[in-house]
Parts: sequence; C-alpha cells; structure tokens
Amino acid sequence: MSKNLDMAVLFDVYGDMLTEKQKDTLILYYDEDLSLTEIAENTGITRQGVHKCIRSAEDYLLQLEDTLEYAAKSHMVNEVLAKMKNIIENSGHCDSEEMKKLLSCVEEIEEIV
Repeated sequence: MSKNLDMAVLFDVYGDMLTEKQKDTLILYYDEDLSLTEIAENTGITRQGVHKCIRSAEDYLLQLEDTLEYAAKSHMVNEVLAKMKNIIENSGHCDSEEMKKLLSCVEEIEEIV
C-alpha cells in the first residue's frame, strides 16, 4: 500500500484526534495535493511550519495505530466478511431463508465496520 493511501486510512480512522490545524493541513496536502509552499501561502505560516505540522500529524497517526491497531483490525475484519459473503453467495444455497438471513447479517456488519 502506498504511503498516501496508508495516511488516508489512518486519517479516516483517527483524524478526529488531530488538532484543527493538523486536519486542515493534511487535507490540503493529501486531498487537495497542494505543495508545502502553496499551503504556506494559503495559511500564512512558513513552509517549514507546514512541513513540521504534516510530519507531527503523520507521526501522531502512526503512533495511534501502533498503540490501538484499529485500522489494521478493521481491515482484517473486512477481509473475513468478504470471504464469508463469497462463500455464502457461491454455496448454491443462497435462495434458502437461512442463507439470506446470514448474508443479511454479514452485510450489516460490513456497514458497521
């Protein structure tokens, strides 16, 4: 997985734990694809300040994931749910009421996770 995608996942999971300044800066950097210089011009802080803000936010997101492992566990749960759904759909018994209920439960869990 690319570093940008890794950070996007971590931002989705833990973004609310960042300061507003960190969130805004990461959005400009990753989502808007602005350079450090462009972010500095738009926010009125130095290029070095932008760089420091991005690095500290990234470090904090990585530290949260190292401690909590929520994003990794969520990814594993989604993989297991996809396997379960595939088994149910390919079982040949998908028309039975029990299989429909089981498939519905798997889909409910997918929405929650």
